[in-house]
Amino acid sequence: MKAVSAEIARRRGGTQPVRYLLALVAVALVYWAAARLSLNLALVHGQVTPIWPPTGIALVTFLILGPRMWPAIALGAFAVNLPLGPSPLGAAVIACGNTLAPLVSSELLRRAGFRRQLDRMRDAIAIVVLGALIGMTISATIGSAVLTLSGAVPMSSFASTWAVWWAGDAMGVLLVAPMLLSLIPRPGLRHLGWRRSIELTVLLAGIGVVTYFLFENKFRLEYLVLPVIAIAAWRFRLAGAAPAALIASLIAVWAAVNGVGPFTSETLLEKMVTLQAFNVSVSLASFLLASFADAQQQREEMSRRYQSAGLAIAAKTDAIDVAAHELGPPVAVLTSYLAILSDGKLGPPPPKWRAILNVMADKAWHVNRIMDELVEAARIEATAQPADRAYLDLREAVQKAIDRARPRVELTGAQIATTLGPEPVPVDGDARQIGRILDNLINNSLTYAARPPRLKLDAVTKGNRAVVHVIDNGVGMSHAERGLVFQPFHRTKDPAFKSVPGTGLGLYISHKLAEVNQGRLTLERTEP
Repeated sequence: MKAVSAEIARRRGGTQPVRYLLALVAVALVYWAAARLSLNLALVHGQVTPIWPPTGIALVTFLILGPRMWPAIALGAFAVNLPLGPSPLGAAVIACGNTLAPLVSSELLRRAGFRRQLDRMRDAIAIVVLGALIGMTISATIGSAVLTLSGAVPMSSFASTWAVWWAGDAMGVLLVAPMLLSLIPRPGLRHLGWRRSIELTVLLAGIGVVTYFLFENKFRLEYLVLPVIAIAAWRFRLAGAAPAALIASLIAVWAAVNGVGPFTSETLLEKMVTLQAFNVSVSLASFLLASFADAQQQREEMSRRYQSAGLAIAAKTDAIDVAAHELGPPVAVLTSYLAILSDGKLGPPPPKWRAILNVMADKAWHVNRIMDELVEAARIEATAQPADRAYLDLREAVQKAIDRARPRVELTGAQIATTLGPEPVPVDGDARQIGRILDNLINNSLTYAARPPRLKLDAVTKGNRAVVHVIDNGVGMSHAERGLVFQPFHRTKDPAFKSVPGTGLGLYISHKLAEVNQGRLTLERTEP
């Protein structure tokens, strides 16, 4: 039996029962602790909180670990609201709103093709509009309704209560979620190194000092910190923008709570407006600029990559294209004439010729297939990025590949079993290229497996990557062959498969396509 796994892209991972339970407890505790700390920053003790970080924590939890973590958020929210809410039932309903808002926001972001690297302008806009502005209306509406219906807040104060609740939750998303997302390792991103780490630390400390002194005076100069935050965002992207915005906002909240600087003589409403205007400006300016700088850097790197790779590969690709162009017409003519002779359009061929003509026609077809795969292999090497990168559900890609292989499955009498979970498995890549990988793996198994072929495909979590396993009842291969299986033109030396047609390029092309989509194609087991 051999098993080939294709790791396509990072995904939201499931866990085994014990790990899942531990994760629920850990997330609930983090949510509760963040909420308790946030209450210390309330402008009115225990009531008006300008920033509610637990919403950002909940949103990132759902984006990374998936919707299955809702019990942790619900439990943490209920534990926080129980001593504050009008009643246990009211606290439970408020906790439902606190859970539903980030859950809906995460689903909206997924449907919008959100990338948690925040390296595109559309991702920054999505988290602002879908994650904060729209999603947090749910928790604000449910929470305010509970407080007014229970009599804890007068009906006349519903609008102001809703606005304060919504603003606090939205700022929790805008300030905390990018900060947490910046801590997640990004594939292909180099570490800062100790020199740049020191530079970032000094810059963040400087932002804190500058913000503190700006809020210590009454001249309303707090927005002068924006150029310094812009420097952090431009030089360090999200890793600099997110903590810079959070530091500046926390100092602003501290100033509002203690009534210093511009908040000395302001009313509660004026404090909320001033504070939220500053927080929105800081958060939007920081990670919108970071997203723009990241996208600009990607464009420059891609341009350099294409230029350097183009010089090295252009000659080889052109030569293969020329060869295919020159050989294609003669092979097509040869195939046509062989078909005419075999079909008897010029008269029935002698019986002794028929077998020879069939062999010649078969070989001509294989020559044409080899040329096609050579051209595709060359073009794959010349392509540094997927042609049409987008988010797709890996489960659907697996099912479509099985459907495409259905005629051959029925012809060989093969049995295919799948294990595809109920939750989406989102991956970031080229749908056509990922489909080609799966097609090659399935066809390879149908060709070299024992008769009748038995295949098992599943999409599972391996660490923090989405993995597709293709397992069959093949005869396996030697250790010597394992190192050659992804080399171009390599074919098995097993005498039993010597007559099986093929070019030896299928797995090579699949291996290259996996790399183009920031994944890997590996052979895990080779025993019978």
